Amino acid sequence: MKHRLTVIALLTALCASLYFVNANSHAAPAAQTWEYKTEQQCFDEKRMNALGAEGWELAGFNETDRGGWHCIFKRAK
Repeated sequence: MKHRLTVIALLTALCASLYFVNANSHAAPAAQTWEYKTEQQCFDEKRMNALGAEGWELAGFNETDRGGWHCIFKRAK
């Protein structure tokens, strides 16, 4: 009986320690920060590939009043 209580006490202590270790590992990750770049006339395949190779990702675009394009790129800091 004494051996059984010791085993139960050890298992309880192990479960409690695992709970507190895992509770701290679920902390919210740091917020991702971005840097942005804008370009005019950006739908050139070679230019887009060069920007992609530098880590830039097209985040949005709109047509200018002169018929061109204004592109917004982002990449992780």
